[in-house]
Amino acid sequence: MPAYRTARELLDISHQTQSRHYNVHRRSLEFNIGDLVWVTSLSGIAMGKWRGGKLQPRREGPYKIITKLSSATYELEHLISHKRLSPIHIERLTPYYSFTTINYLN
Repeated sequence: MPAYRTARELLDISHQTQSRHYNVHRRSLEFNIGDLVWVTSLSGIAMGKWRGGKLQPRREGPYKIITKLSSATYELEHLISHKRLSPIHIERLTPYYSFTTINYLN
C-alpha cells in the first residue's frame, strides 16, 4: 500500500501544479443581459479540433443574451431571425465587437 499512497500523493501534487499554471492566464468570462455574442458552431468540430472547410464559418451570430440560466449557461436570441437557443454553455460564447465599437485611433 505505500506505493499506492506515494503515487496518489504525486498525482495530487501534479494536479495542483497544473491547475495553478492553467489558472494564471485564465480570464473569467461573464456576460450581462443584452450583451451581443458569437456562438461557436459545432458543425465543423470533431474530437475537439476544427474539421470544417476553410471557408466554413466557425461562429454564428450575433446573438443577444436574453436570460442567465446559471453561472455558466445562457439563453440567447438571434438578432435577425429571432431564433432562440437555450441552454448555451459559456465556453461556446465569444464577445461580439462591431466595427463601430472598435476605436482604431487609440
